[in-house]
Amino acid sequence: MVLHLTKKLADKLKITPTAEPVTDEFLSWRANYVQEHGFRFVVFMNDASRFTVVLNEAKAAKLKKLPELFITVLRDALLAIGVNPEVADCYIAELGAITYAKNTDKKKTAQLNKNTDTAWWALRDYTSDIELSICANNMVYNTSGVGETLVPRRKMLELLGRYGLPVRKFRALDINVRLDLNGKDAVRKLRVPALITFEQLHRLLQTAFGWNNYHLYSFGLFKEWSDNYYATPDIELVASEEDFDRNPDAKLMAGVSLSDYVPEYRKILYTYDYGDDWHHYIEVEKIIDDCEEELPILLSGKGDAPPEDVGGTSGFAEFLEVIADPAHREYENLIAWAKSQWWKPFDFALTASLVRRKM
Repeated sequence: MVLHLTKKLADKLKITPTAEPVTDEFLSWRANYVQEHGFRFVVFMNDASRFTVVLNEAKAAKLKKLPELFITVLRDALLAIGVNPEVADCYIAELGAITYAKNTDKKKTAQLNKNTDTAWWALRDYTSDIELSICANNMVYNTSGVGETLVPRRKMLELLGRYGLPVRKFRALDINVRLDLNGKDAVRKLRVPALITFEQLHRLLQTAFGWNNYHLYSFGLFKEWSDNYYATPDIELVASEEDFDRNPDAKLMAGVSLSDYVPEYRKILYTYDYGDDWHHYIEVEKIIDDCEEELPILLSGKGDAPPEDVGGTSGFAEFLEVIADPAHREYENLIAWAKSQWWKPFDFALTASLVRRKM
C-alpha cells in the first residue's frame, strides 16, 4: 500500500516520502493532518473510492502508531457499513505494508481537501473515529462528469466485489420501537446492524420519529419489562457526564454497540427530552445472522410523533385537537409554530428515505 502524505503530515511524522505511486488506485491512499482550534486529526482517503478514515485526537502518541491505527480504524469503518469481515481482511491483506509517497496529484489533493472539510463539519456532532468516518463516507461528492456523483461508501462496497465473496455479511436486528403517547402511540419497526452504537441508534430514532436532537437522552436496558412505570433499568447508558448527577450508577454510552448487550437485554427504554419525557419502548424482535442488505431500513411505521417542546403527552393531545379544527382560534398560530419546529405528519416513504441515509 502506498500512502501519499501532505507536507504538513510528512513534517509532523518526520518522514521523507520515497515510494512511487501505484497503478492500482484501490491500494493507494492519501493522508492529511489538521491541527487547528484545539482539534488534531488525520484524514485518510482512498484514491479509487474516496472512502475516508478519520483518526481523531491525533496527538504525538497516536501519530507514532499511525500505520497500525489506520489499519484498525479502516477495518472498523468497513465493518460499520456492513462489510463481510472476510472481505475486509482480504482487502487489508492485499494492502500489505505501508510505504510513503509525496502527495503531488492536484486533483486528488483537491478531493482530499473536500473530505477534510467534511471531517471538520462532522466534528460539530461526532468525536469517535468511526462516526466521523461514517459521516464522511455518506457524503455525496460531485465528480468530473456533468451531473455525476459519488458516494464513498457505495463505491467502496462496489470495489470490494473483486474478492468474489459476499461483500455484505453481518448480524442484524429487527427492532420494534413504540413511542408511548397515551393511546395514540407512534410505532416504527427498523432493521439495523447489531454493531450500531447507541449514539448512532439515537440519531436514527431522531430521524424515524422526526425529532431534532434538541435535548438530552438515555437508554435503559431491561431483561424484562416491569409493571412499575418508574422501574430502574438493569443498566442505564447516558450520553454525557452531566447525566451522572441524575444517576451516578449510569454508564457512558460512547463507543458502546447494541451487540455488547443483545441478546441478553432485548428490551430497551429510550428516553428523550427529560422535560417532555418521551418514552420509546424498544424490543429486539429478531436476530438475523449473515444479513447482506444495506441497512438501516424502516420496515414499517404508523402514527404521528409530536413536535419538539409540545408539552408532553397532554400538550400533544391538545395540539392534535387544535390542528384538526381549522375553525379553532389557535389553529393558524399552532400550524405556524409546528412548521417552525420542522414538524410534519408521518410520511412512510419520506421517513424511509431519510433513515437509509443515516449510515
